[in-house]
Amino acid sequence: MKLLILAMCFLLTLTKGSNIAHAAITTASNPIWQEKLNEYSANNRVKQVIFVQYQGGSDALVRLYEKDSARSWQLTLECDGYVGKAGLGKTVEGDMKTPVGDFGIFTAGGIEPNPGTKASYLLFDEHVFCADGQFYNKLIDDRKIPHELLKTLNLDPMNDGAPQFNYGLFIDYNKECIRGRGSYIFLHCTGDADYTHGCVAVSEADMVNIMRRVDNNVRICIYPM
Repeated sequence: MKLLILAMCFLLTLTKGSNIAHAAITTASNPIWQEKLNEYSANNRVKQVIFVQYQGGSDALVRLYEKDSARSWQLTLECDGYVGKAGLGKTVEGDMKTPVGDFGIFTAGGIEPNPGTKASYLLFDEHVFCADGQFYNKLIDDRKIPHELLKTLNLDPMNDGAPQFNYGLFIDYNKECIRGRGSYIFLHCTGDADYTHGCVAVSEADMVNIMRRVDNNVRICIYPM
């Protein structure tokens, strides 16, 4: 279950504090990127927006913007990433596509200890599983589920997913947990393949950097470039 750009650009002013020296904040030709920055400028809760800008195939450019006290956006991370082997447009479980849209997160988590994120962090130890049935698209702790019910479930341990699940953000795609629509979509670390089964992947170093900068209100926006 868990197995699981450049067009014409325009320039925004980069305020001080970015760790990308002399970089410009850019958005791609798709107007959605600027719309999202405008939308969340006025939202006091949202201080980070991650853009997953799909380039074709399974390639994406991942950009993290952070909002300062003047409500100006700074580009603080830019890196290559991967999406599903079949690209974007997830509609059903197993289609190897990454969903399109504007998402929040259920939680941050990983096999490794919390690297310093301000988001809620779930350690993927031997008790944390993906499941099916009534727990579709939910992470469960086997100590909190009756034993007889556990025996009826197809359980997939999160702690055997290294290195992809060393660190990750559990994206709230299909937050209604409708069976068959797709489940366990993460922004996580890369593995050996240059694609995912529907998640978004970046290098572990970039994932740790992202984790250290985000909180529970981060938005992850996934659209074509």
